[in-house]
Amino acid sequence: MPLVTIKMFEHRLQQDPELAERLAVAIDEVVAEHCTGPDGKRPDTWVTVEGVPRSQWTFNGKTR
Repeated sequence: MPLVTIKMFEHRLQQDPELAERLAVAIDEVVAEHCTGPDGKRPDTWVTVEGVPRSQWTFNGKTR
């Protein structure tokens, strides 16, 4: 069972309420394409999309 976590700026999710669902569907398709077993059974894929406030991200040791 693959578990995929996507973290992104929370304002992106607030600006586009359907973005998390589109990402989850797209990631699920990619995982299924590459992880389907020889029996053709699609894996149960869990995808979480987390919005993180900009103040909690750092790049090269600096908050942006």
